[in-house]
Amino acid sequence: MLFTILAFILFTITSCSYTSGDQIPLRVQHSVPVAETNPASPGTPPPSSARPDVTGVLHVRYLDVGQGDAILVQLPDGKNILIDGGTSEAGPGVVRKLKEYGVKKLDFVIGTHPHEDHIGGLDLVINSFQVGKVYLPRVTHYTDAYRELLLAVKDKGLKVTEAKAGVTLPLEGDVHALLISPIKSSYEDLNDYSAVLHLTFGQTAFLFTGDAGTAAEEEMLAGDGPIKADVLKVAHHGSRYSTGTAFLKAVAPSYAVISVGKGNDYGHPHTQTLQRLRKAGVKIYRTDREGTITAVSDGRGLTIQ
Repeated sequence: MLFTILAFILFTITSCSYTSGDQIPLRVQHSVPVAETNPASPGTPPPSSARPDVTGVLHVRYLDVGQGDAILVQLPDGKNILIDGGTSEAGPGVVRKLKEYGVKKLDFVIGTHPHEDHIGGLDLVINSFQVGKVYLPRVTHYTDAYRELLLAVKDKGLKVTEAKAGVTLPLEGDVHALLISPIKSSYEDLNDYSAVLHLTFGQTAFLFTGDAGTAAEEEMLAGDGPIKADVLKVAHHGSRYSTGTAFLKAVAPSYAVISVGKGNDYGHPHTQTLQRLRKAGVKIYRTDREGTITAVSDGRGLTIQ
């Protein structure tokens, strides 16, 4: 009952109107407050080329959390973005890894969607670090893991910003981060609510797809957000129902990272997805084989470690 009440309070909107400036005022029965979103102007992609004075190094760490997702993005200015937190069982390991990488504050936490293998460890993470902003898609899911996440957000006195296409992360310098999905407000498959983040640093770009499936991919292809990226976080652990041929062609990545558990019950990554990636000439990295995978960018080029 407590979870049902919390979920209702967090994401049940009593009214929603759109202004000409794309501001979305959200009127919510407040307990865990929801912050107003600030979408970027449609059709305005981040800069595609680095300035001559681009400085610093960006690290993207695809953490090995078994069958789940957890990605730490460490920006040149010292800020940190965490995308998902693995399962509840993986939570302590995620906290330990973040501390090993010198994290003291998570400036941005994104829960791509409410499946336990993505948000199960986020309650422990939020309780273990200073946190700036939390982004979640506007969809509820009646599980213990989601309840614990909402309680952690509430107990920290944090606000939730709706994760949806057009929302930008307030960053500075040569790093730009834009959510390009979800585009619609309702989907049949919970995976298609996944918050998909496109991030650029100088001339390099990354795409983080959560578990977005075919329906979400088709919408992104038809939309006006940036898709092309050097490194693709393969959606849904390499499921055959994601990373379609048309989407892969549009992203045109040089590298693909699959976050997947060794010997998982789902058969991930599926053969069809691996074949599509290989046919496109993409270099594949897998956490079940390489462990934690780190992409390092200086804004002009990148390496995978």
